[in-house]
Amino acid sequence: MGKSWSQSAWIPTPPITENNICDQSGKVFIITGGNAGVGLQLVKILYRANARIYMAGRSEQRVTEAIEVLCAAIPDSKGSLLWLPLDLADLRSIKGAVENFLTKETRLDVLWNNAGVMFPSGTVKTEQGHDLQMSTNVLGPYLLSKLLYPILQETAETAPLSSVRVCWASSLLIELSPQGGVDMDQSGSPILSNNRFINYFVSKAANNQLAYECGRRYKTANILSVVCYHISLNSLFLYSVLCANTGKSFNPGNLNTDLTRHLMVPYLGWIQRLLQGLVLWPTRYGAYTELYAGLSPDLTIDKHSGAYIWPWGRVGYLRSDIEDSLRSEVEGGTGKAAKLWAWCDQETASFT
Repeated sequence: MGKSWSQSAWIPTPPITENNICDQSGKVFIITGGNAGVGLQLVKILYRANARIYMAGRSEQRVTEAIEVLCAAIPDSKGSLLWLPLDLADLRSIKGAVENFLTKETRLDVLWNNAGVMFPSGTVKTEQGHDLQMSTNVLGPYLLSKLLYPILQETAETAPLSSVRVCWASSLLIELSPQGGVDMDQSGSPILSNNRFINYFVSKAANNQLAYECGRRYKTANILSVVCYHISLNSLFLYSVLCANTGKSFNPGNLNTDLTRHLMVPYLGWIQRLLQGLVLWPTRYGAYTELYAGLSPDLTIDKHSGAYIWPWGRVGYLRSDIEDSLRSEVEGGTGKAAKLWAWCDQETASFT
């Protein structure tokens, strides 16, 4: 629980906010899930700073509505907001999204793998037969990052050192993941269960492993990979009780976002929403964490490749067994990060 308190109590002032962000004119960003929650708040801050932003998502209507609201609210921006059709749960859509992007742009400064799904009802499978959470949170972002690597590399050749980045979204709920974060069978495939909560914890631990492995592999191309923690535990006993119907006594997070929509307790309705509003941090604070991960000049490839960024912008640490999963066996670790990368490569090979 030490990390829970370190992340959630007495959190320092955010280093980068809408009040001190540098002008982002000429920068090109992709943000998955940019039409709602943390992603939308991140888009809002960057658009105000004159960035060119591709909001990657499934629903044209939802993204278009978000763009219209932002353009009306920030009429003086010299930036751009564009919809990039993308469904992370359907691996077939990702190559087309990247090809679409490449017809319009010759650079990409930061990719924020922000989108995710949390605790969907039942055991949901994708068109390719994967667990919905593993596909949306792990395989989709992996494939998107891989296909965008060439343009990231090209941008990094002329960009300032460590400024081109891939940011992954994780959660302190990896504290509830299995030993080593991700259990793997003899074939190197992640072992999942029929429990949607455990599968979410595993998918978030996997994000840490992918961020580390991405950082290791992309380091020589001057691309920095970091993982940011959207959600942190807050020791909110009351909210834990409200979520008792899950069969676990834990708090799903202290950011008031749409991710909690699958944890509504029957018959409580507006009461739960009111309590969430009283005890959870405003969504924009999650955007501050992502801003730091994507833009802070304090983060460098030499020192922070694969680093984990805590709220609202500081370098943190992981559970020791998950730390071990990042390192190779030669380095004294378990090599699970490299094995997960290989599994992702295998599962997405036919969609490249």
